[in-house]
Amino acid sequence: MDHLEKLKGVWQDQDESTLKFTKSDIFGMIQKKSSSVVKWILIVSIIEFTLPNLIILFTDNSASKKLYDNYDLNGVMTIYTVIYVIIIIGFIYYFYKNYKNICVNSSVKGMLHSIIQTRKTVKYYINTNITLAAIIGLHVFYKVFNSPLFIEKLPENTNMIAVWAIAITIFTFVLFLFWGVYKIIYGFFLRKLNRNYKELLKNE
Repeated sequence: MDHLEKLKGVWQDQDESTLKFTKSDIFGMIQKKSSSVVKWILIVSIIEFTLPNLIILFTDNSASKKLYDNYDLNGVMTIYTVIYVIIIIGFIYYFYKNYKNICVNSSVKGMLHSIIQTRKTVKYYINTNITLAAIIGLHVFYKVFNSPLFIEKLPENTNMIAVWAIAITIFTFVLFLFWGVYKIIYGFFLRKLNRNYKELLKNE
């Protein structure tokens, strides 16, 4: 059984003369659990940001560089990279801010607000990442598929609508996989926060 449930059970079973655990104790337990959850959200977001960059740094990227050179993608990818870094650092800052807010909150109302803000931040984070990936992918497809270098490699009378349809289908499937991974990882943390939110409402 969860520590919080044990504490609640003991608190509810006691009469007035033997009362040892108060609503303040319950609040403290929920605050500790919530701060731990948000801390892990912060840690995972940092790992998600740094790990791919470390992999890129220590692996051979000649294929990507060749692709960018051949299809004139260096400039636009640099812009997208800068935008991505700014956005992700901004979200990491807000995750840290949410963590600090939960740690210092001393009221049920304040804790409820912090949990709601954290849930919103996570949802915005997931939607922003997927949207940015979709924009970048579609831009890259546009640049490549309209390049004479790419068209010359295709068989004669190739139906470009079919090429686009296949590419978009595969790309959508990949985005859906990423979305699913996000929902599994961050959804795990959000479910914990939702339980804490409901417990706070019960003991308000």
